[in-house]
Amino acid sequence: MERDDLLINKRKAREISVQVIYALTSPTNEASLAEAIDFVLESGHFPDEGYENSVPEELYVPLIKGVMANRETIDELITPYLNNWTIDRLAKIDAAILRLAVYEMKHIDDSDVPKIVAVNEAIELSKFFSDDKSRKFINGVLNNILKDA
Repeated sequence: MERDDLLINKRKAREISVQVIYALTSPTNEASLAEAIDFVLESGHFPDEGYENSVPEELYVPLIKGVMANRETIDELITPYLNNWTIDRLAKIDAAILRLAVYEMKHIDDSDVPKIVAVNEAIELSKFFSDDKSRKFINGVLNNILKDA
């Protein structure tokens, strides 16, 4: 896989991961990991398009499993930076973006995903899934975590 293709696939893998994490952490979720992934791949952010089968699952499944397995620790890392908020009060998609970014910052080797790349990718995800206010909030939280890392 060429470098540009890999970067595009990693971005799409993050998009898929955020949506699956969102689904799995929804209070009404009763779907399994496989069902949540299938749903996202079929409908995704653009229900008429879904996601191409070109994104290798080894790019997104480990991210999703990593976030879900470390969710409690990740939430504990995020919480002090929320300034009078709790993770449960955040928009669920914003919480999913933060969780993925913090997972990449704290659990993925810097040679694979530098911390600043995890922050930048989270900001890009927030532009795609959230609004400008959420983007600024996510940027502030992650930059403060990065400063203290």
